[in-house]
Amino acid sequence: MDADDIEHASRISELGGMLVANLPPDMAPDRLERLAQAVLQRLASRPWRTVVLDCSAVLVMDSHDFARLADLGGMCQLLGARAYLAALNPGIAIHLALTQSEAPALRFCRDLDHARSMAEAEAAS
Repeated sequence: MDADDIEHASRISELGGMLVANLPPDMAPDRLERLAQAVLQRLASRPWRTVVLDCSAVLVMDSHDFARLADLGGMCQLLGARAYLAALNPGIAIHLALTQSEAPALRFCRDLDHARSMAEAEAAS
């Protein structure tokens, strides 16, 4: 495991029964790909039900970045986990709405607490 792999693995933690991946401010394709691989490895090693992609540090996201996150959400779903996109910057949310970006495998939430309450409500139903 090289230094970049260690960095990406350290961005992933467990919080209240959820796997939380903190996305880097720099959404360069190679960095996002390595983080996605680390998330999928964690999902393959343990059956998580909830994965939260925390965007609180992300300042800029274009449609291509969002498409990669949507793909990650779909892969999480294939591995049996619900994926939530949390703490989107309002400017990014407006951009995604205006470009009519879609991600059926992702659920959107305000923050980690909102993700937890949504996951609990979905699990109960």
